[in-house]
Amino acid sequence: MVLSPLGVLYDEPSRLLLDDLRDATQAASILTLIGQGCHRVSEIAGRLGKPATSLSRPMERLLGLGLIRRDMPFGASPRDNKRSLYRIDDPFLRFWFRFVEPNRSRVESGQGPAVTREIQTHVARHVSGVWEDLVRASVPRQPYFDRTWGEARSWWGPGADRSPVEIDVVAESTDGTALLIGEVEWGASADPRRLHAELAEKAANLPFSRGRQAVLGIWTPAGRGRRGHYGPADVPSALRWHQSRGDLCPLSLAPPG
Repeated sequence: MVLSPLGVLYDEPSRLLLDDLRDATQAASILTLIGQGCHRVSEIAGRLGKPATSLSRPMERLLGLGLIRRDMPFGASPRDNKRSLYRIDDPFLRFWFRFVEPNRSRVESGQGPAVTREIQTHVARHVSGVWEDLVRASVPRQPYFDRTWGEARSWWGPGADRSPVEIDVVAESTDGTALLIGEVEWGASADPRRLHAELAEKAANLPFSRGRQAVLGIWTPAGRGRRGHYGPADVPSALRWHQSRGDLCPLSLAPPG
């Protein structure tokens, strides 16, 4: 459906852009670069050979259509553009611009099976990224640790000791007394003890955690909702319940087919 020129979803993103955008070629170029890992405007502009200021309008248009999103670290000011990261929001489009668009010439020359084999060696990272999105989306909708939480974001930046720190999930409790700090991993080899130990070390190094209780959670495929170790049964159940009430949430981990 996706990796054949005759597949029903092979040209779906191109049709989508042609329907919604006047300059579909520029939009496709931006989305391809984001899909390949260019998440800052300066990186995208550099690869396109254009000044960053020239991308303001096309980026805003893609944001308005919901094709990309702007990620900010937990607690960052919305005006802090230097810390903004842009990502393709929809899991299928993220897959397509990461794996299909860069390989279209190979697929159309009959090398589809080889491209498929290459994708299979990298697709776990794509699934892991979508899994992180789903976990963060579930946090305000699921009473993890018998608390209610606000919006969850990732966090990246210098720790208290000035070393770089990255956290997958950070959310504040609705009463403001606690921080949920989480690590997310997708894969059969995820080791809960290792993840918890690494997370505790990161949490102790966060520059903004003082004065609030740090609640540590990990999310892996083997999680069963016990002792702060959550899994797939905990996440989609929260999202499905809210989707049935009218909220829209991305539920698919992988592209159709």
